[in-house]
Amino acid sequence: MLKKLNTWFWYFYEYLKFGDFLSLYASVKYLLIKKSHSKDRIIRTSVGNFFFCRKNTNDFQFANFRYEWGVKRFILDHLNEYSVFIDGGSCVGIYSVLLSRYNIQSIAFEPVPANFEVLVKNIQLNNLSSQIKAFMVGLGDENKLARFKFNPVNTGASHIIRDNDKPDYFGVELRTFDSFLTELNIGIEEHILFKLDVEGMETEALKGASDFIRLYPNITFILEEKFTGEDRIKSVLDGLGSFEYGIVDQYNIYAQKK
Repeated sequence: MLKKLNTWFWYFYEYLKFGDFLSLYASVKYLLIKKSHSKDRIIRTSVGNFFFCRKNTNDFQFANFRYEWGVKRFILDHLNEYSVFIDGGSCVGIYSVLLSRYNIQSIAFEPVPANFEVLVKNIQLNNLSSQIKAFMVGLGDENKLARFKFNPVNTGASHIIRDNDKPDYFGVELRTFDSFLTELNIGIEEHILFKLDVEGMETEALKGASDFIRLYPNITFILEEKFTGEDRIKSVLDGLGSFEYGIVDQYNIYAQKK
């Protein structure tokens, strides 16, 4: 309980720092009844100068500097080790915007059109068009169209549908990361942080980046293992190179190429 109270305190502190009482109210409302503010808003935040928050969503939560604090703290503690950031499952661009503030070039992948639209708005709001490349595709182990389920409230929880009997879906494009290598032209000497949060598709995304993983010597992954499982992720990576592993927070691990 003390841990939760500490988390709520810092969330509320971030809203109050910018006089954002509506987001504070929305966070309590969302916590109690899973509903949010009723109008689109642009808020100030410590992540970037401004963030666009859709009505009836928890975008305001994503934009809070303390959201996924364990991941942010890990990244900020190692900030001087990276020159390129790859954001697989970018959602509305929180991490890409944050790292671009430190002059780290970012590459963001987000397959959900509604999320991608907000990602682009946030890039524009923070004048980062020259520092962030954004692609409306998901990362997988082959180039194809896939069925996705969109969560209209918790928009970051949208995910692939593997059950063909479920009718509520829309189509998105999946591509391998390797298919982007020529286009992205990432220097072999770059020190790369690759964050993967793709709602259970982490192993597929890693397999689709096998050439990249074998070729580039300076890669650190942050991988959500909540739905995929730590052992499955490590099994794929160990087949592609030698990695050192550690814990980022309760849902994420890191893997640094040796």
